[in-house]
Amino acid sequence: MTKQLLSFKEAQQYLGFKSPASLREYIEQGLTVVQVGKSKRIDLDDLKQFVNEHKVSKKVN
Repeated sequence: MTKQLLSFKEAQQYLGFKSPASLREYIEQGLTVVQVGKSKRIDLDDLKQFVNEHKVSKKVN
């Protein structure tokens, strides 16, 4: 069973970021944060959707 709600650290690791600043930038750009009690989490489906919506293709000459 895959975990659905990730801690910020788990989301950072999932994305392969070494710095939490990159995840914070995603959140500032609109990545949804789920508040569970006093803890904030990232929904894995929202994270995957955010990444897919922000893909940039580069033409190779």
